Amino acid sequence: MELEPKTIHLLFIDDDEDDYLILKGYLTELSGQEKYVLDWAQTYQAGLLQIQHAKHDIYLIDHYLGEFSGLDLLQEAVQAGCQAPIIIVTGQSDREIDQVASMAGAMDYLVKGQMDGQLLERSIRYALERNRLVKKIRELAVRDELTGLHNRRELLRFLGYEVMKSQRYSRPLSLLMMDVDHFKEINDRFGHRTGDEVLQQVAQALLNNTRGCDLPVRYGGDEFIVVLPETSANQAWCVAERLRKKVEAQSFQVISENNMSKKIEITISTGVAEYPGDAASVDTLIDLADQALYQAKRLGCNQVVRYHGEQEKELGSP
Repeated sequence: MELEPKTIHLLFIDDDEDDYLILKGYLTELSGQEKYVLDWAQTYQAGLLQIQHAKHDIYLIDHYLGEFSGLDLLQEAVQAGCQAPIIIVTGQSDREIDQVASMAGAMDYLVKGQMDGQLLERSIRYALERNRLVKKIRELAVRDELTGLHNRRELLRFLGYEVMKSQRYSRPLSLLMMDVDHFKEINDRFGHRTGDEVLQQVAQALLNNTRGCDLPVRYGGDEFIVVLPETSANQAWCVAERLRKKVEAQSFQVISENNMSKKIEITISTGVAEYPGDAASVDTLIDLADQALYQAKRLGCNQVVRYHGEQEKELGSP
């Protein structure tokens, strides 16, 4: 039985339609195990929007995009967390640009006048395979081994990009900082293995009850952070309260010292802060959410506190 050819979706970002038609012609002529579908974006912003939608397997970006640079788009795409490989395409050979593109994260560099269908297909194939290996390494670098959540390194990258978006589009973002109440007592009484299982269960609750655009992070120890893009502090308070209730409603069974199964209650306390309403930088945003978390602990745990300049008590509403 003959297998259906694999479909590879590509996006070419270039302000010249003739170049798009030439590349499309190259790909149409190719025959093999892959079928290539080439889409076209004519401007920097249109290309960036498509990259953010993440519906293509590979992106080809022209070095010159009118008044903009394809290298700038490459860097912004990488900042935005683009997981697909990117190839820079240019009208002239330039070793310096080639090196800069490679350092910025491009998988290859193609010169239009020196390109044919065979070279283009080879570049695409190599870029996809190299990207597959890079993604494996990248996942190891940005994931917390115990919980599977992203780690502090990915938090800082993601926050940096979301702050840039917030500045550009004048939309707020919020940050939740939370920890497990009385976690040291759980470790001391039931052991570190049980403590690890508690952290895993809380992490799963965060993953299951946040949006795809949000970023749940294990910040360290029993501390977690959730970044909520395009979310005001009041909206974030509601999200945090929902997460608090989800964790509180979970039942967790452990084996006690006399080998009996025992149910323990898990609760979390959360601090909420907003950019730019509360903070003018990433570091300050994290610090203010931490202050709000400290206030929640002082008020008795298992609650959400939204940061205020003077840290006024806020229990019943955002």
